[in-house]
Amino acid sequence: MRILFLGWEFPPHSVGGLGTHSYNLIRALSAKGIKIDLVLPFKDHLDIPGVNFLTFEGTSFKSIYSLSGEKNDSSSEKTLYNNIFNEVEEYKNKALKLQSKTAFDVIHANDWVTGRAAIEIKKKTGKKLIATIHSTEYDRTAGNPWKEIEREEKDLMDNADVIVTVSARLKDELVKVYNMDERKIKVVYNAINKDRFGIVRKKDANKKVILYVGRLSVQKGVENLIRAFKIVSEKDKDAVLYIVGEGSEMANLINLSINLELADRIIFLGRAPDEEVELLYSIAKVFVMPSISEPFGIVALEAIASRVPTIMSSQSGVSEVIRNALKVDFWDVQQMADLIAGLLSYSEMNSEISKEAYKELNNITWEKAADEFIQLYSG
Repeated sequence: MRILFLGWEFPPHSVGGLGTHSYNLIRALSAKGIKIDLVLPFKDHLDIPGVNFLTFEGTSFKSIYSLSGEKNDSSSEKTLYNNIFNEVEEYKNKALKLQSKTAFDVIHANDWVTGRAAIEIKKKTGKKLIATIHSTEYDRTAGNPWKEIEREEKDLMDNADVIVTVSARLKDELVKVYNMDERKIKVVYNAINKDRFGIVRKKDANKKVILYVGRLSVQKGVENLIRAFKIVSEKDKDAVLYIVGEGSEMANLINLSINLELADRIIFLGRAPDEEVELLYSIAKVFVMPSISEPFGIVALEAIASRVPTIMSSQSGVSEVIRNALKVDFWDVQQMADLIAGLLSYSEMNSEISKEAYKELNNITWEKAADEFIQLYSG
């Protein structure tokens, strides 16, 4: 079986979970004998045996996911989004040319940015179209979608033979917001290669490091984490908050930390390479994912694989597959603070939660996800 896989992010060009998902799923599919033609909008890439990279010469596109957050009507904002639509159109045109070089059985699209290409290729070839939806414009903008992107998302889902979501909550959202037929939607959860993490062992440190990793957008709820940390910091003078990532909310979050007199206790590290993030996991006492809306949340699995006690938003997809993590509603700042303080103070509870959550990862593998996709390809 041969799959035409339409991708937008892929290491080393990854901004969010889409790149991580694509890389790990393709590796697992390839290991199971599935042949893949991977269409990417940039030239350099990582080699994977069994994968034919159909790449665009000399082109490197921006990612829509780096632009999440509040939107306005400024001319520069409109120009920015017009440029993205131009890039999506260019992706479609080049993908149409590249697909003619190979014979394939199924088209696998990923999010709206590959939708135009997927729809046109389906019309041209009549092949089955599977569309994985990793997030929606409603998620990325905290409920204030750009109508143009909303239409692109709906077009892709309307034309897909099967829609795949990364969580049940995202499936429910597509049924409610986009009026999709739930019988057309299948849930295939994201996963983790747990052996990659936890290699660097925790070192004793005087500081009690609370860690956040992810984009800095309204959707991610980092403001509430900072407000929770303010409560924690008043009782625990050794606690510090490390924030890893970049995004449209960075300036607002830095100003908030200054206004709350936390400038010396909150460290904004910007975007960090994988090896630095793995080191940060190794020294963290607590990991917090406070998202307002999180279709899945692979970083929570990474923290658990690194044996870090994890607090996750109840509004996340990953909370559907992990039982042994502390869960909190994103808006409940006091409860978030109490959970953080409890994990910092009680090492026995800290260790037990970490150990039990780690065991759960044995059933959350990319090999399992690949098997589920193969069934969808073959059905």
